[in-house]
Amino acid sequence: MASEAWLLQCIHTARTRPIARSPKADYLAGMVALSELVYDSETISAVTFQEDIMDIIRESSLIQYFKQEGIEQGGRQRAIEDILEVLEIRFDMPETHPLSTRIASIDDLQHLKQLHRAAIQVSNLEAFQRILDA
Repeated sequence: MASEAWLLQCIHTARTRPIARSPKADYLAGMVALSELVYDSETISAVTFQEDIMDIIRESSLIQYFKQEGIEQGGRQRAIEDILEVLEIRFDMPETHPLSTRIASIDDLQHLKQLHRAAIQVSNLEAFQRILDA
């Protein structure tokens, strides 16, 4: 059996098994993800399109996890950019300032939101740095 036909058969078999939707979504998503080890992405795309499984794969816990991670990472990156922009506008702080690196290393989105408010409200860069040090 040709490799593409084998993948098609595996996905078709998994899709048509009488399994509850949520475990089936996780199973199919895992199968597709692991298929990347053997098949090129065009083949996988063609088979997933042919078997019409993208809707169920989007429901999988794997895809939901990566989707949430992407949203959180995007929010974190946006918060860092906002803080640096405020500090640049208010205090003429260059991108190369050591505070930029410290701010960019913060993972906690709530902390970044607090720092953004502080950047807007403090009277000078030294006051912001004291808040950051606290």
